[in-house]
Amino acid sequence: MGMAKSYKVSVQRRNLITLPKEIRQKLNISEGDMLNIHIDNNKIIIEPYKLVPSSQAYFWSKKTQEDMLEAKKDVKNGRVREFSNLDEFLDGLEDD
Repeated sequence: MGMAKSYKVSVQRRNLITLPKEIRQKLNISEGDMLNIHIDNNKIIIEPYKLVPSSQAYFWSKKTQEDMLEAKKDVKNGRVREFSNLDEFLDGLEDD
């Protein structure tokens, strides 16, 4: 992997910096977005911090992500059932 393009930016009044347009576009960063900033080996790491809408937060919970991985493995290994109608499906749920 080659060296990433670097940019020189200056610290402005009130300690503000400007993110170069190319970086903002590549990472889809817009005014008002949150950024996560931390120090790693004397380097400042800035990453986009995208908030998840509360209606979708359940999907990103650890439990749901683990369940999704388990379901993916089940499908890959052929552990699936097919139903020809809704009643058959509902009866299949009661078997579990």
